[in-house]
Amino acid sequence: MIYNHCYNSSNILTPMKSRLIVLVLPVMFLCPGAVTAQKQAKSQNDWQLVWQDEFNGKSLDNTKWNVLLRETSKHGELQYYVPDEVYAENGYLRIRSRVRKYGSKEYTSGRLDTEGKYAPVYGRFEIRARLPGGQGLWPAHWLYPQERDWLMEKTMEDAVAAGKERLIPEARPWYTEIDIMEFLGHEPGVLYGTMHYCDYDGTRRSTSGTWRSTIDYTKNFHIYALEWEPDSIRWFIDGNRIHATANGIPHKPHFIILNTAIGGSWPGNPDSTTVFPQFHDIDYVRVYQKGSYFLQR
Repeated sequence: MIYNHCYNSSNILTPMKSRLIVLVLPVMFLCPGAVTAQKQAKSQNDWQLVWQDEFNGKSLDNTKWNVLLRETSKHGELQYYVPDEVYAENGYLRIRSRVRKYGSKEYTSGRLDTEGKYAPVYGRFEIRARLPGGQGLWPAHWLYPQERDWLMEKTMEDAVAAGKERLIPEARPWYTEIDIMEFLGHEPGVLYGTMHYCDYDGTRRSTSGTWRSTIDYTKNFHIYALEWEPDSIRWFIDGNRIHATANGIPHKPHFIILNTAIGGSWPGNPDSTTVFPQFHDIDYVRVYQKGSYFLQR
């Protein structure tokens, strides 16, 4: 979740401007009580369900998820990520954020990922969630490279800075991050979908869409989705397209990250209006893939 919102290309939409939906989603009941209907995962169009977690157990499935323990994060964030803020309850994954003295921090929150356990190349990623709200809350669903080559990146950056970009090998493992959804708690009707990437010559880029709505995304569950194919990436909220790009598409495994940050340079810090604890509730995470992404002879 890189804070870099000076975008090279943007796509700001409203619900009235995005009625041409490029896929058909199953009918979803968005009230929190309709759990049974939500738990029936089905393949749709050419997408076939290949991985899922419905969070129906009494505890988190450790064969699918890692839970982070970390004191310090980027962007001046204020939380200490601790494992006991991530748990399964009543058929949901719950990430709790609260005022709590822990180590050097005054807040605790949760972050989990599938690193080393599940990292697909391409797919439709679908997350049904109810978001935390309030000044300083920053929940996100994102994808991060499974095998990031930090040493090679630094070597390539140094070559570019020295004017020797032409000497870098043709296969260039530049960093890519895909933010399926980011949300700032003080903007209850605004969502962001972003990808951070590098051009072939190492120039850092971002492409992003912003969705503005009268809906308060902290009140009920909504479906946050991303479709990643070899030639394009598309972002959706409840079937409405937020953004699409054909630039900088990655072709290597990325794992899933779910978290709630507190404070930092983008959302700002909590203030007297912020109510704690806050909960980032996730009904399910589902990944779909296609049998083939290329035309067959």
